[in-house]
Amino acid sequence: MLIFYILLLRFSVFIAPFQWEPSGHGVLCDMVYDMIGSSQNLVAHIIAMLLLMGQGYLVNLISINYRLSNEVNLFPGLFYVWCCCAIPDFLYLSPVLIGNTFFLIALYQIFDTYKNPACADRIFNAGLWLGVASLFYFPFVFFLIVLLAALSILRAFNLQELLMILAGMFLPYFFAGLYFFWFNKFDFFYENQIARNFDFFSFSTIEYTWDTWVKLAIFIIAILFVIANNNSYLAKKNIQVQKKINILFWVLISAAISAPFQANLTFEHFLLLAPTLGIFLGLTFTSTKPQWAEAIHFLMVVLVLALQFVPWQL
Repeated sequence: MLIFYILLLRFSVFIAPFQWEPSGHGVLCDMVYDMIGSSQNLVAHIIAMLLLMGQGYLVNLISINYRLSNEVNLFPGLFYVWCCCAIPDFLYLSPVLIGNTFFLIALYQIFDTYKNPACADRIFNAGLWLGVASLFYFPFVFFLIVLLAALSILRAFNLQELLMILAGMFLPYFFAGLYFFWFNKFDFFYENQIARNFDFFSFSTIEYTWDTWVKLAIFIIAILFVIANNNSYLAKKNIQVQKKINILFWVLISAAISAPFQANLTFEHFLLLAPTLGIFLGLTFTSTKPQWAEAIHFLMVVLVLALQFVPWQL
């Protein structure tokens, strides 16, 4: 049923398209756009919805398999979808949306290393998938902080395991660089993957209008709410689950650290927060009385649709 929820929150792209251009995209994202012809055509919208459905499934898989919630339900995936549709800037096949797919796989891999003596492949794969994610959206390289924090939280320090993660993350860059070098385009690779994506406090592309402040308020309130409810997420959880919940907070920290270094920063960057916010909002609604949960969720959906359509009525 998640596909119907996705269609509800994203159908505005077909009738009231938002003025959007991808920003901060890496070389793999450029290749995807070249193959499908555009980031805003029908094929792109269908791919974006299918990706979002798969990501919602992954979020639920992480929540259920690692028992992050006291009850087995699909709320984390539902609210992950809500976060990924919260503002009009998110409704397209963006580099961050594609990269989130690979980051969720990396997160699943690193979670599976807890008390697992034979997990060298999972540690390496976590770095590998994160490297692939950063080839779509460069700031994912800063999520190396998440993986290193996860290693220190879930396992005793081991230099060999640290090198495994670094090697896994380096490998996609090595092969991508080798590919462009073979065709005498290594300068193109460096320029489009690193140089154009790296700057310091480059916020000039954001226009400060009324809807800008509404968008900022949505995520600031959501982040403050999640931080304020930290104790409730940890309550009645065993040590293993508490460790994994603490790792999710490192996603918020890493996204904040990466923001000042991204060139031409836009609201798409907030999509990096979606995995953490989706899981935590799902945990919150699991413990909320049904009548309150239904009313609040209805208002959240109305807010999302209002942001999509109100500007077109002005």
